[in-house]
Amino acid sequence: MNKVKTANRQNQASHRGNDVSPLQIHRKIALDSAKRLILSPLSSSMTIVVIAVSLLLPALLFGLNENLQSILLEFQNSARITLFLDNSVSESQGQKVSDNLLTDNAIQSATYVSATKALEEFSLSSGLGEVLRSLSSNPLPAAVIITPATLNTGEINALSQRLETISEVDFIQLDSQWINRLSALSDLISIIGQLLAAIVITGLFFIIGNTIKLSIENRRQEIQVIKLVGGTDIYIARPFLYTGLLFGILGGSVAVFLQLIILMVLNGSLQELIQLYNSNFELRGFGFFNSLSLVITGALVGWLGAFLASFRYIRGVNP
Repeated sequence: MNKVKTANRQNQASHRGNDVSPLQIHRKIALDSAKRLILSPLSSSMTIVVIAVSLLLPALLFGLNENLQSILLEFQNSARITLFLDNSVSESQGQKVSDNLLTDNAIQSATYVSATKALEEFSLSSGLGEVLRSLSSNPLPAAVIITPATLNTGEINALSQRLETISEVDFIQLDSQWINRLSALSDLISIIGQLLAAIVITGLFFIIGNTIKLSIENRRQEIQVIKLVGGTDIYIARPFLYTGLLFGILGGSVAVFLQLIILMVLNGSLQELIQLYNSNFELRGFGFFNSLSLVITGALVGWLGAFLASFRYIRGVNP
């Protein structure tokens, strides 16, 4: 009897357009859906945590990729090609080679380092000054240090092949292989993140759909009564749509909170390692807009999953 009265009141409220505004109706349904989640804290919390962890996994990969991109930007000037000149090349010829290279659009900078200067710098950095000064001749060749204008692997390799044809060059050393590998790793993580996101979103549809199905089964008698008094499927589905929407919003919000905790733990553990490389690099979180996007994504997935499940199962409930 109570369910009949409740159904009648809900159905009458949905048709009293002159007395109750659509906004008030939606607000009431949303509040009722929130109350139902609160009244079943264990099952609601489990669903929210599952959604949060599912959203967090691909989000962490995308966040890791953004941090790798920032590392690449920080060390973009570390991509260098060193041209070791033949011992027969004089300082004036070596300087001329360096100046001529600046006309190449693929080269950002070219710096000539004489054999004498190379020996001085090596003595200071290695601490073997006394030993090196005792040598009868300078074992280090003159060199031209080149910074490419791009980090693209193909373009750097093409530039290296062109530089090998210079007659004054003895051999070439490419110092950017680790950056190229890091760039390839970043591309791989991006692809894995996209694939994982597609798998996770598909899985969330099933999780939310199954949760909505159980909710519909628990309220089957109420739905039957509402249909008896003229309630439409769209009206009956509203509470379940809000339930899916709330699950998605709360799941996305918990995912943002979890990534903050993970970030704090990782940054604390990485400080020692980062200091060894004399870098001020720090892992960055999702940021405001990325965090908002994660919550919105959770809301959309929750609403769409509830939409697909509710209309499918509500049609199967006969009055």
